Amino acid sequence: MHRTLPAAREPCSVRQSRCSKWAPFRAHANAVAPHVAPRGPVPTARRVTVAVAQPAAAPVAPTTAAASTSAAAQPHPTSGALPQPAEHAPALPTWTPPANRPGLYDQEGRLVLKALTLPELEAWCAAQGEAAPANRALQIWRWMYADPPAGSWVRSLEETMGRQNGFAAKFVEKVSPNVSLEGGLKLSQVVRAGDGTRKLVFTLVGGEAAGGSVETVLIPVVRQQGLRDRLTICVSSQVGCAMNCQFCYTGRMGLLGNLTTAQIVEQVVEARRFLAQEGDRTPLTNLVFMGMGEPLHNTEAVLAAADIVSHYLGLHISHNKITISTVGLVPEMRAVLARTRVQLALSLHATTDEVRDWIVPVNRRYDLATLTTALEEMFPKEEQEGQQQQQQAATGSLASADEAAAVAVSHETAAASAAAGSSGCSTQGPEPTDSGERWLPPVEQLGSEAPSCSSSSSASSSDGSESEKGSSKEGRSLLVEYTMLHGINDTLEDAHRLADMLRRVNCKVNLIVFNPHKGTRFQPSTDEDISAFRSALIQRGMVCTIRDSRGDDEMAACGQLGNVGLSFRPSPILEAPERFKEFLLSPTPAAPAKQAAAPAAV
Repeated sequence: MHRTLPAAREPCSVRQSRCSKWAPFRAHANAVAPHVAPRGPVPTARRVTVAVAQPAAAPVAPTTAAASTSAAAQPHPTSGALPQPAEHAPALPTWTPPANRPGLYDQEGRLVLKALTLPELEAWCAAQGEAAPANRALQIWRWMYADPPAGSWVRSLEETMGRQNGFAAKFVEKVSPNVSLEGGLKLSQVVRAGDGTRKLVFTLVGGEAAGGSVETVLIPVVRQQGLRDRLTICVSSQVGCAMNCQFCYTGRMGLLGNLTTAQIVEQVVEARRFLAQEGDRTPLTNLVFMGMGEPLHNTEAVLAAADIVSHYLGLHISHNKITISTVGLVPEMRAVLARTRVQLALSLHATTDEVRDWIVPVNRRYDLATLTTALEEMFPKEEQEGQQQQQQAATGSLASADEAAAVAVSHETAAASAAAGSSGCSTQGPEPTDSGERWLPPVEQLGSEAPSCSSSSSASSSDGSESEKGSSKEGRSLLVEYTMLHGINDTLEDAHRLADMLRRVNCKVNLIVFNPHKGTRFQPSTDEDISAFRSALIQRGMVCTIRDSRGDDEMAACGQLGNVGLSFRPSPILEAPERFKEFLLSPTPAAPAKQAAAPAAV
């Protein structure tokens, strides 16, 4: 028979240690429920019976339960928080649409995602309850803008389903009815010029000018041997233009409406789709806002579009390769410099208020004195004695206009050297062409007295999109555009006035050959006058290039975009100063009928 031995008695010290572990919990229970009597010794069966029979003990049970619930919500005094009861899910963050940006919603009330920058898209994803809004926003962004295979410039979320990194059906079903990936325009026509320039004509399906059309130009830049060719895209920001520049075909239309951010961005997206379909692998590296419209008359949409296309995870066009051109809206120019890092170009076109009031009417609001003062503040130039000495030496070495004309580079040579973006200057002339067009020796062949090659190393490309950091405080320089009009603004006196006007402005001058169009009264300057004008500026120490006409045979060149037939009230033709009338052509017979419809327009 087995005998059960009694268990060894627990030492007093061990028992006290074990009991002391429960002391905090007893103190905590007493603190949260002081009205409950502390538990006494273990009762016998008789004492329990008596306690239950007492009427005063009856209400203790619910009170004790309430106290235990309250005690559970208090933090544990030694081991952290006690388990908490389930609560309601936290409220989703509120999404606030960007202010002052029209076109955020389409005609069906859906949010247009291409109108949002990446941070704005991330905020919207957070408001939709996404667990990782940054990742979700980047996924949408890449599908809209990235090159294949990372993205495919998709037009809807449904296109990604079933593909690698595509969207789940649950997400598409949740958000697809409320959002749109469309850009608000469709490619309707492609016009090809003889020099390889392609004009894309888009029909607008939404926005202020729905049913109208805008034009975008793809400009090929053929570079020197050893350098890869590239493409520049010239985008539009408005349908028509309200500035009424007298020599510009777009200005004749008047303003029919602003483009939305999505419609501006979609021009670049559609261009990439078109190049992919064509099998054209030439990189699209530069973007200029020099198409239809005044970009700074639609500032909010333009700056948001510039932010979107410059993102390195999307359309990846560097902000250094993006240029916004303006006729001189001074407050908006300051805003651009304060809010973005893109480059600025100024359409100047005249050196006197008399001429600029006529051909660029916005000069009546911001005259040349006001404009020049603002430029000196925004793009200050550091005066150096060495540069002044070089200017004086160069001025003395080229005394006559005939000698100056002999040293100017031909249009093809200037465009090729500028497009190359090289810091060195070639001294080799171009190969003879079948057309027999002459070429003139570069300035460097005259010897050391001529302006050095380094002074022109930062010249912009022929499309005005490349620019290097200059001597301004922010490292920016201004591109000054100057359209050469025969007998109007192309004299040597104009050249010297221009040099005086810009002597304290960190800038480069780009001379534009005027591109005639139907109904124009202006004539392009001669090659000799353009060369003399450029040489006069170089003598004064300025960097000056000549922009060749590209696509002018198919109305795709600078100043030729648009369709006056779309306008119900074309802008008026302004009266020319008497002394310039001899240089003007008589308008075509069809022009007066259109102009007579708007005698009161401004």
